[in-house]
Amino acid sequence: MGSRRRIGELSNLQFALVLTLPVLIFLVVIIIYPLLYALWASFHKIMFFGGYRTTFLGFTNYAEVLKSPAFWHSLLVSLRFTIESVVLTLLIGLGIALTLDRAFPGKRAIRSLVIIPWAVSRYGAGIMFKYLWRGYTGLPTALSFLLGFDTRLDMLGENTVIEALAVGNAWNLAPLVAFFLLANMETIPTRLYDMAEVDHLGPIRRFYYVTLPYLRYTLFVFTAIVAVLSLKIFDYIFVQSGGGPGLVSATLTYQIYKESFKNLNLGYGAAMSFYLLILILGLTFTLYFVWGRKET
Repeated sequence: MGSRRRIGELSNLQFALVLTLPVLIFLVVIIIYPLLYALWASFHKIMFFGGYRTTFLGFTNYAEVLKSPAFWHSLLVSLRFTIESVVLTLLIGLGIALTLDRAFPGKRAIRSLVIIPWAVSRYGAGIMFKYLWRGYTGLPTALSFLLGFDTRLDMLGENTVIEALAVGNAWNLAPLVAFFLLANMETIPTRLYDMAEVDHLGPIRRFYYVTLPYLRYTLFVFTAIVAVLSLKIFDYIFVQSGGGPGLVSATLTYQIYKESFKNLNLGYGAAMSFYLLILILGLTFTLYFVWGRKET
């Protein structure tokens, strides 16, 4: 006769449910409920003055968003900022990884210092770069005067603000990319480099034929991660440029904030946020089908 389960003892399924229940509650409260409320709001006009009331509009908010020049402008700004951020982040991260992969004195200490930018919050990074790029007292102006040029360089001006934002974003994310690439490099068999030496391959060809093939999947993953993080970033842009000058750096997230919390047009802002969600999902699936499937 098989042993009976003790009274009060949980089955495997019950134990799993007990462990996952707090997580499920957290997801419902923090993610699912706000998402459903935003979806509901996107089909309504919500009014606060004269008493809280709502009016069902159907797809009117979605149609109005597509007619808005501000939406298309912010979409182009977001794409430009995202592309520049991805390129700079991967290049800087790859450069750091290739440097740290070499043997040199103080390598462990430098590894510890390199990760610091990633530990800085987006809000903190935005404030720091706001002062670094400032026209009269910023780093570019200081370097200009140091080199003998009487020129004040405002990197947060109309012509360079997107590039300035992308540089700060890359500075914040590149260390994380670098450490994953570095871990990836340590899995490359050393015999491949020995064979490359026998074939007299130079540094560039050795990187292209030996190192890069092992890094392609990691580069794909972080292309997707950095793209998604850049598309949905808000606090960094808000504290550094405030969407300005004018609306030059007004990304989709900033435009959603402006419509929802400044103009109190919650339904319109919610509809715009779902276009952002569609953009993020579309970009992620496109990267997977164009690049990711080849790597898996």
